[in-house]
Amino acid sequence: MNETINSILNRRSNRSYLPAPVEQEKFDLILQCGVFSPTAKGVQPWHFTVVKNRKLLDKISAINKKEVFENGNTAARMSAMTEEYDNFRGAPMAIILSGMTDEKYGEADCANACTNMSVAAHSLGLGSCYIASFRPAFSTVEGKELIKALGIPDGYTPYFALALGYINESPQERTARREGIINYID
Repeated sequence: MNETINSILNRRSNRSYLPAPVEQEKFDLILQCGVFSPTAKGVQPWHFTVVKNRKLLDKISAINKKEVFENGNTAARMSAMTEEYDNFRGAPMAIILSGMTDEKYGEADCANACTNMSVAAHSLGLGSCYIASFRPAFSTVEGKELIKALGIPDGYTPYFALALGYINESPQERTARREGIINYID
């Protein structure tokens, strides 16, 4: 099996990381894989924010926890009740992907970039977790300040994040893939 197929089939979302930092050359390659992702009409409507400041990631999680607890659905509120609630799963860093708010396919293009980067991370021996659950934090008054602190340009919306780090867990058994989801038309 070739390396690309192997990385796609074996990548998992990781939820426990070692505190060791990720080397600059590795996350530079991961970012390059994001920049070279498919994009509708070649627009490239993304902005990547590399956050290596764990206190800032904790602040985003704290704001999100409060927002989700007050306004989230039942499952989200239950998750927010735990002390260890952390949108970034304890990773030493994350890449936040923001898209041009007015670009029709901006969110989908950011999703493409996040997927490419998660596969690239796996191929480099890193763990990652593709995250959208942090978004409620940015709808708050404090969240608007965070957007400025993160250097996200005006006219962009934070859509996804990719937590990155060295894995501190054994991969769980992969969930069985659903059957009957493919049909062929000749």
